[in-house]
Amino acid sequence: MDTAADITAMRRAITLAARGLGSTSPNPVVGCVVLDAAGATAGEGFHQRAGGPHAEIHALRAAGDRARGGTAYVTLEPCNHTGRTGPCAQALIEAGIARVVYAVGDPNPQATGGADTLRTAGVRAEAGLLADEAEAGNAAWLTSVRRGRPYVTWKYAASLDGRVAAADGTSRWISSAESRADVHRLRAEADAVLVGSGTARADDPQLGVRGIDGAVQPLRVVMDTRATAVRPGARVLDATAPTLVAVAEDAET
Repeated sequence: MDTAADITAMRRAITLAARGLGSTSPNPVVGCVVLDAAGATAGEGFHQRAGGPHAEIHALRAAGDRARGGTAYVTLEPCNHTGRTGPCAQALIEAGIARVVYAVGDPNPQATGGADTLRTAGVRAEAGLLADEAEAGNAAWLTSVRRGRPYVTWKYAASLDGRVAAADGTSRWISSAESRADVHRLRAEADAVLVGSGTARADDPQLGVRGIDGAVQPLRVVMDTRATAVRPGARVLDATAPTLVAVAEDAET
């Protein structure tokens, strides 16, 4: 039975995982908390960027010798393969972790199996704690792996009567400063930002992330079927981030 301490530690791991949103692609976001044998927090970590150490490694390094006999709480089943980094399941075993609690099983066939490796080595491995919360935080990656398609967030601004602009097109913003800041957070967490030709033509959007230190700029995509909306000097063509303009095969370019 999961204890209050288990839930607290896993919820902290989920919070840590969210710090990696926007910087770990194509990897998932993952958080890890290590408690020592006495139940005190010994180390924490989260996956910060693709190719860098995984969450478990950061947490184990912070815990040091206090990890031996302790419990690791991880938002995703520890990986079982060697890619750009080593398998986290083996690192947990070598650190002397006695128990691993993870929220979501790894659906990636190349990385799954960490729980079995842990159990074979005599480590207690338990799954499913706060799984719904952990899955919500990893929705984009899980959608990609499970369904083979991108996770799409639809953003729009509308007035209370359902309008998106003044009839003559003169209104620039109907959203608040707070909601516009939230848009930049959403952009920072995405791999790509996409608009249609109407938006590109009417607004000349720049589509970059602003106001967030260290943000990874997403790919900017314009669906410009007839190749008429994006002209030389358009803000979406500046040096902020790469841009893809998608046009029809028979478009006059």
